[in-house]
Amino acid sequence: MLDQSRQRRTVAETAASGISSVITAALAITVLVAAKDAHALAPAPSALLQQAADTIPLAPIEVQVLRTPILQNAAPIAVSALTEEDLQRGRSGFFLEEALRGLPGVQVQNRYNPAVGERVAIRGFGARAQFGLRGIRVVVDGIPATLPDGQSSLDHLDIGSLGRVEAIRGPASALYGNASGGVLSFTTQDPADTPYELDLMGVTGSDGLWRGRATASGTVNETGYLITVSGQTWDGYRTISPGSARTDTLGTNYGGSDRFGLNARLTTPLAGGELAVTANVLDLDAENAGSKAADTDIFREINDLYLRFRTGKTLEQQQAGVRWNGGLGEGGLDGDFSVYGVHRTINNPIPFDIIDLSRNGGGARAALGYTMSTEIGELSWQAGVEADLQRDERSEIAAAFGSGRPPPGAEPFLDQNEDVTSAGVFFQGTLQLPGGAIALAGLRYDNHEFKATDLVPVTPENPDDSGTRTMSAVSPSIGLSIPAGESLNVFGSIGTVFETPTTSELSNQPDAAGGFNPNLDPMRGESYELGLRGTLGQMAAFEVTGYQTNLRDELVRFEVPGLDDVSFFRNSGESRHRGLEATLSVASSDGVFRGDMTYSYTDARFQEYELDGDDLADNRVPGVAPARFQGTLRFEPNIWWAEVAGNYVEEVQVNDRNTATAPEYFLLDLRLGLSELDLGGIEVSPWVALTNVLDRDYVASVAVNAFGSRFFEPGPDQSFQVGLRAAFGG
Repeated sequence: MLDQSRQRRTVAETAASGISSVITAALAITVLVAAKDAHALAPAPSALLQQAADTIPLAPIEVQVLRTPILQNAAPIAVSALTEEDLQRGRSGFFLEEALRGLPGVQVQNRYNPAVGERVAIRGFGARAQFGLRGIRVVVDGIPATLPDGQSSLDHLDIGSLGRVEAIRGPASALYGNASGGVLSFTTQDPADTPYELDLMGVTGSDGLWRGRATASGTVNETGYLITVSGQTWDGYRTISPGSARTDTLGTNYGGSDRFGLNARLTTPLAGGELAVTANVLDLDAENAGSKAADTDIFREINDLYLRFRTGKTLEQQQAGVRWNGGLGEGGLDGDFSVYGVHRTINNPIPFDIIDLSRNGGGARAALGYTMSTEIGELSWQAGVEADLQRDERSEIAAAFGSGRPPPGAEPFLDQNEDVTSAGVFFQGTLQLPGGAIALAGLRYDNHEFKATDLVPVTPENPDDSGTRTMSAVSPSIGLSIPAGESLNVFGSIGTVFETPTTSELSNQPDAAGGFNPNLDPMRGESYELGLRGTLGQMAAFEVTGYQTNLRDELVRFEVPGLDDVSFFRNSGESRHRGLEATLSVASSDGVFRGDMTYSYTDARFQEYELDGDDLADNRVPGVAPARFQGTLRFEPNIWWAEVAGNYVEEVQVNDRNTATAPEYFLLDLRLGLSELDLGGIEVSPWVALTNVLDRDYVASVAVNAFGSRFFEPGPDQSFQVGLRAAFGG
């Protein structure tokens, strides 16, 4: 697969380096021109004062993730939002972590491994994921990125084209159903309001990083369009051990990736509403450097076992969705209808095995809404249905040692079709109460049917493992937001948790049997939160939220001897997640300075859990950092800007018995750039970044309960990036 990977690099590398080389080559010229003309281009002091007078740096943000438009500072549930400037200024668009940094309660363990993606957890939900996202509902431009079994993949997301990220920080099964320990909603940036605009971005950096993106967008006769083509390559930063047998053919680094993506979005008025069509194509080829034990001489070297089996992933995906929302007739009724489909193929060599997966999925959602006046206040309600289908054609075959390929004549030991059918019915109401209070209530019923069809020939030693599993839940929730003066708001909510195992988690059984694990049950629970939001004058805003979630049958990952890198799952009995989230944003009156700080504390512990005769009650749930602090200081006096970002993560338990930990760490990043200089009708924005400035050795992510103490996935050392964004149009 690795030789094929290097050949397939051509397409992505051409796209990335072709765009990036041209753009970044102009960086030095741009900086010189900008420096020369800085005085001329800088606005006069009177203009700056007028700009400050017209700007409120911490203006309220309207969020849509609650499926009812509402100001963030008045929401009855803990929600957060990041805007386009937070997502794109001085960012490479290479890793999802860049789009989620600064969200309280949201923990991103960046493996720096595109073969498995980043592990995202909200209040501890999702920390068990070996690849992709678990425990979190994900929506992209109103179209689900979470399949009916709860698996989410964001490989197709073009991070560099995002305009907004919104999050529900806590269980929201009543609003979104399965896999709702939290919700992430991604929205693509709006198209240009001119007939056309071309936006080019190029980034180069350490370890062979190249990324190029070209976005064409515009609005013609009220129809908006946005098309993005992107490509990126990376050599990876994990080193090959000097004693490896493959250093002669694989070079000095392992863990590289090549990615090519096409994303398109079209919006147009239709029948009194808006029709939105989205489509994307993805081609990804990545090497998997895997996790490692801590007792090695070279911190960032790769485990030679992964090298010998040429572990990695090749992925192709195509997805499309259509959504219409708007008024229905003259009665004030609103409609929101969507349909989507996805096709995905994966070839995934891991130590000792090769997994082939072909996935087809799709679904539809229909909702009606109405706003009416009552004696108490204005009531807005929404009711609807959702139906989703998923079919996985899964095959697993033993790999020959040292080749990453099956031996001649080998037959799959697991070959089955896995079908998931889900249906949900929901109702949600929002009531504006006297005095500015807002009440929200939701109720939802979900039913999930899992069916496995065993295709391995039946023998006396291999019975037919076909079977079905049914999992359902009723999920209520309530929330209340009450003003406490002109600048304070108290909010609280009670919600429920319902999360099924995914098809991958059900199909992987320690005895290598086919079908679905009959002993693995869905996770259920209840969650409570209470918070306070407020502003301090015009230039500071804060939020403090406390929460507790009580869980039954929490899903915990583990490995077994001889099956390295294969994830198995078990239920832990009872557990509890409770914690505190705090945010503070301050800005100077002239808009020159801004500071954003978030602190998250998560105490996730088992309450009842016995493992092989050992009582693990009161142990911490592995994979969850108890404390995390992030702070960003931005300074923008005129045409240039600077940003300093710090990130502290407390030590993380890595196994159920709490006998090993990943040490705490503190990282510092620096960014510097120029803001949208007008050079002959072209707006250019060059920037440079230095990450891990202090050059720390640190564990960026952990593999929970890994066999052989392979718990640790180290992060890269000090790295640089140089980027340039240029836009022009008419």
